[in-house]
Amino acid sequence: MKKITLFLFVSSIVNFVFAQKKFEIYGKYKEPTNGLLKVMYDQKLVDSVPVVDGKFHYIGKAELPKAVSLYMDFENLPKDVMTTSFEVYVGEKPTILELDTTTVRDFRTFLTTKVTFVQKNKFQDEFDKLKAEMKGLVSSKEEDKKRGEKLALSYIDKNKSDLERSILLNWYSSFIAKDKLKTYYESFNEKTKKSFYGVRIKNAALTKYMLKVGELLPSFSQKDTKGKMFSISDLKGKYVLIDFWASWCVPCREENPNLVKAYETFKHKDFEILGVSLDDDKDKWLDAIAKDGLVWKHVSDLDGWQNEVYKMFNLKSVPSSILIDKEGRVIAMNLRGEALNKKLEEILL
Repeated sequence: MKKITLFLFVSSIVNFVFAQKKFEIYGKYKEPTNGLLKVMYDQKLVDSVPVVDGKFHYIGKAELPKAVSLYMDFENLPKDVMTTSFEVYVGEKPTILELDTTTVRDFRTFLTTKVTFVQKNKFQDEFDKLKAEMKGLVSSKEEDKKRGEKLALSYIDKNKSDLERSILLNWYSSFIAKDKLKTYYESFNEKTKKSFYGVRIKNAALTKYMLKVGELLPSFSQKDTKGKMFSISDLKGKYVLIDFWASWCVPCREENPNLVKAYETFKHKDFEILGVSLDDDKDKWLDAIAKDGLVWKHVSDLDGWQNEVYKMFNLKSVPSSILIDKEGRVIAMNLRGEALNKKLEEILL
């Protein structure tokens, strides 16, 4: 029996190792610059690589294709300037990038990165084509949803890999009927079912609510920073922006100064913000609230990506947001930066 157990254990290790494949990213910035490029998988910092005279080369291992987020920490960058991250899908074929930075001035100065692919893998190419065809479609509109489902499934069905299909299904699950999501999920192998994408597709297939502009938002409650239950209904009679974020989420932290500004501008106009965090570490959650000056109400079940409210509304990423009116009806979703400010001016001033 011990021999059999050992064999099974060794076999599982071998299968895991075989699933991990080498990938490479070559990058060159238009302007020679130095710094440290931070590499993130699955929203977690994994590694970093030096950038010298604008050039870098990173070698990693993962099950491919893999979404990799890159964040450049430039040397000698002024303190009032914030850089933004960018994401690529890597495969066995080396990814070669040409990068150009642009300064954007909004409520503060951002250094954004324009990414040009000199070489990309087949999945990135297919992903980009589908994204371009889906541009402008809104899943809350019935006509758009039907067109979006047809488009998305035409690409998904081209892929034989469970991993590739699960990535695309996760991205566009809001366009796809629940019974079809369930059928795809049940066709996956056990490893994919238990994966990050598999779990999210299952949640999307089983979710009770699909958010639509004009409909009442279902009530929900979670514990606040002091451990007391707080309900969205406690804010009835106010316009509320429900902000889904996390301390580890770079784009969320980049957006926080805009939320602070919006709150200061409109808090006397019956406007509130409710932060729903996808953190699993309370100390890091509270520290980020303090450092970013987020003085509004915050809740979390400290269950990370499995946050009950996040799953309840079948959201896809953070930051995400839902804007509701005084009666609790959905006005808009995922407004950021200037788009949020314009919408608040429109309804509150």
